[in-house]
Amino acid sequence: MGHFALALGARRSLKPLPMAWLLFASIEPDLHDVVGNAIPMLSMGPDTHTVAGVAGAAVVVALLALLLFRQASLALGSGLLVLSHVCVDYLTSRLPLWRHGPVVGLHLYAMPWADFVLEAPVIVIGLIVYATSPDLRRPAHGGLISMGLLMLAAQAIFNFGLGSR
Repeated sequence: MGHFALALGARRSLKPLPMAWLLFASIEPDLHDVVGNAIPMLSMGPDTHTVAGVAGAAVVVALLALLLFRQASLALGSGLLVLSHVCVDYLTSRLPLWRHGPVVGLHLYAMPWADFVLEAPVIVIGLIVYATSPDLRRPAHGGLISMGLLMLAAQAIFNFGLGSR
């Protein structure tokens, strides 16, 4: 949920980009994993969440954005959103910096409460930044509260599961 919250927050600065593009850019490394597993020819192997892999994906997404949206600032923002993915994942997970390189990260997934305490404010802040966007219509604010509660619930389910352990 934290990746989606960053996409929502980025919307304020990257207004011309469709929300679907921002959401895509925020989770591109995860999507690359899924697509690579389904279509091995498109796989990056174990590099999707390494610094080099994410930097490469950021460049590709930025170039696509430049071709599609024709503004360097939107391309740069798209690339930075892809790069944000690995930065956040190094807080929540333990991942290699490069293939066969050192594994780093706080691995907050191993401490569900700590992960939730980190992710919940990111969700709230991302929604607040999005909600204060001048181009957002007033009736949408009520939906944002529902979306925020849904995102927090999804994060809680991810961290704590549905049943008792």
